[in-house]
Amino acid sequence: MNNIELDIWRGEWGLASIDIECLKVLTYMKFIGVPVRVREVSNPFFTPKGTLPVLRDGRKALTNFEEVVTYLKSLDYSTDVHLNTKQAAEASAFTQHIREKLYPAYQFAWWVDEKNYADLTRPTYAKALQIPFNFYYPSKYQKAAKEMIDALYGEHTDLREIEKTVYSEAEKCLKTLSDRLGESEYFFGNRPSSFDATVFAYLAPLYKAPFPNGTLASHVKGIANLTRFVARINQKNFRHVTDEYNKQNATKQSTGTQSDREAANFPNQTRNKILAAIFAGIAMTGYAVANGMFQDLKEFEHTQDYSDMFENEADDN
Repeated sequence: MNNIELDIWRGEWGLASIDIECLKVLTYMKFIGVPVRVREVSNPFFTPKGTLPVLRDGRKALTNFEEVVTYLKSLDYSTDVHLNTKQAAEASAFTQHIREKLYPAYQFAWWVDEKNYADLTRPTYAKALQIPFNFYYPSKYQKAAKEMIDALYGEHTDLREIEKTVYSEAEKCLKTLSDRLGESEYFFGNRPSSFDATVFAYLAPLYKAPFPNGTLASHVKGIANLTRFVARINQKNFRHVTDEYNKQNATKQSTGTQSDREAANFPNQTRNKILAAIFAGIAMTGYAVANGMFQDLKEFEHTQDYSDMFENEADDN
């Protein structure tokens, strides 16, 4: 095995990443104990599919959780070897249930709810991205989430009705997960599985992120064994992240309140806003001009000519 690298969205709120898929892979890698170099990426544009995470082992690039699990299993790294046939089938069925019932609610809370999007989601991703991509990606992800919700619940015209339905389905799903977990440490005994990584990745952001509209988060926080499950995995596998977050919070509190800092910076605020607006305008203009070139490059990466470049390079060596 070569040196494995994992590109992810950055973390916040004591989480190793703000993204479900990144958290899945990160947690699974922690479970199996494979050494990996983690890099927080501020621009997913040049990744193989324009998404994160991306796990690289030599020239192999894997872009989703299922690919990572299958690949590592081929190298004899797996957390699921202790599952019997019945448990494996149950884990698969539960995973599909989460995808159908909890994922739409997660997307609604994160991207469709306007209050959450304006005050939490967009600022978080804008912070994680570099200019000009912080103008582009949040809107793109919001559009995709709205299209998904519309496809699932398009017969409803009232957004409040959709919200109620989506969260009701999610609450039932959480209750099912809680019943299955019971008082066990993990969902299938005292050893973690890939399913535990999946559940943690869904629940941890809902538990940790400060949602202005916390309806879905409240459902999670109201189920004691699920919150203990999140806390255990976070403490065992990402304690360094939590400790660093707590340390930064303590530092902020010791340097004064937000209002104190705003008062101190008041003379510079207007100047900073003007400079930021000018810089953003220049950056977006440059991005618009270069976008055609970037797209051509991404399309070229998928052509036979691009593959031949590496084959010729290998022949020369």
